[in-house]
Amino acid sequence: MKSYDAIIVGSGPNALVNAAYLTKAGWSVLILEKKDRPGGGLRTEALTLPGFTHDLYAGYLILFALSQANVDFGADLQARGLQMVGTNRPAGVSLPGGRAAVIATDMEANIAEAERLAPGDGAGWAEMIQTIGQYAPQVFSLLKMNLTHPQSADFIQQLMTPDGKHPSTFANDFLVSARDVLTSLYKSEAWQGILAPWVLHSGHGPEDANSGFWTHIFALGLQSAGQFVAVGGTEMLAKSLVKLIEDQGGQIRCNTAVNKIIIKKGKAVGVRTESGEEYRSTRAVIATANPDQLYLNLLADEKIVPSIVKQQASKYRYGHSVLHIHLALDETPQWHDDRLNNVVYTHITDGLDGVSKNYNETTRHLLPSEPVIGVGVPTLLDPSRAPEGKAVAVLQVLDIPYQFKGDAAGEMPIGNGTWTEDIKNQYADRVIDQATQHIPNLKKSILGRSILSPLDIENGNVNWKYGDPYSGSHDIAQSYLLRPISSQPSHQTVVPNLYMIGAATHPGLGIGGGSGYIVAQDLLKNSPDK
Repeated sequence: MKSYDAIIVGSGPNALVNAAYLTKAGWSVLILEKKDRPGGGLRTEALTLPGFTHDLYAGYLILFALSQANVDFGADLQARGLQMVGTNRPAGVSLPGGRAAVIATDMEANIAEAERLAPGDGAGWAEMIQTIGQYAPQVFSLLKMNLTHPQSADFIQQLMTPDGKHPSTFANDFLVSARDVLTSLYKSEAWQGILAPWVLHSGHGPEDANSGFWTHIFALGLQSAGQFVAVGGTEMLAKSLVKLIEDQGGQIRCNTAVNKIIIKKGKAVGVRTESGEEYRSTRAVIATANPDQLYLNLLADEKIVPSIVKQQASKYRYGHSVLHIHLALDETPQWHDDRLNNVVYTHITDGLDGVSKNYNETTRHLLPSEPVIGVGVPTLLDPSRAPEGKAVAVLQVLDIPYQFKGDAAGEMPIGNGTWTEDIKNQYADRVIDQATQHIPNLKKSILGRSILSPLDIENGNVNWKYGDPYSGSHDIAQSYLLRPISSQPSHQTVVPNLYMIGAATHPGLGIGGGSGYIVAQDLLKNSPDK
């Protein structure tokens, strides 16, 4: 039986980043993927009509553009087909009554835009960017570090208690809610509204502890980096990483589902597939798996796993779901405010209170009456995704229940509270009607549509249980040193030679490859030579 230095279960962006580092260092690596092709959330298909291509799940690559993996492999990936295109108008918001705002990749432009909306809000924006900016080196360092390492402890102390005794201003800012941040800095509902929806992208609600920290992070990221798409679709990132890994000697096998991690003499030594094949590893087994999947399924019969670990894994919590409506359009969306016509990603919302209302209704298992909608138009940056003069767009309902007890608007029959084809089409009609109030030409421009309900999201990836695309709740009680579970607060599992990567581990959600990078660095530093 052939053995490998490392076997990686799953082939999402973290797995591919991890394999890129290990194979570059000369490790023999085998990736086993359940689906028909690698990539996880990086998946591009012709969902609607011939000539129109859509990113099913992840559509934007700002986190990868900012990642250490892009620094280290960007030129290699470009040589293998990855072309990322950015914009200087990354985000906008459209509110009822024709109100709108735009964020640019320019500090002075953003101060002027905020000041236009309400006197004093420009100063609020400058304060927000300055506040997070002074902590950015430590914060972004921690996002690519194992938080259990002594070096991380030093960074955490510098941020939280720099004098070794008293909590810092950052410690306070780290824990406050987005509502507290936005209402203290801004009077304008539009400027509050341009930032509030981004909290949902972090798996938080605007009243959640720690959501204010993520408001700062998104503000800094949008202004400093903008927004990026991959020409040809996000799957081009996966394809270029695969080519790099294979060029460096790695192997990838698809349509191969792993159902057991093999333990011998108290450590992980390989995996067994559903078809009964076994593959052995000499240095590491790396699983892109959530803790419940890992400890209750892949390690279900192993006595080496302490009971407290299995107990906590069984209580691993999932967050809210999402719904995607992919559209093939006869023309590019034309907004009430024509400044938004060139913005690649715009939220439709009734401001901070609208975001709060959506999150509250979802928490109570109600279909949101006026959901927050993220409108992405990748053809603004990549016209190759549609025939000439046409466009593709995605309407993302960013916060919606997996199962529901009722309709907050009191309009839709809910049946048994599950996402049937009829329910998801009725709800898509509501979303499109709402969006058309802001984009007058939207409804009449639709040539085809494809809807991914929370149930479809769940079926798309074993880690997206209950339609949660972030692989588990990111509230403060299940993040940072408490992620994935408090009895395993890192990527090294309780089983020697077995590691976890993916959004269920630090730094969490997003297409940045952070956990793949962290585990690769730990392995390369600590694993003895063969």
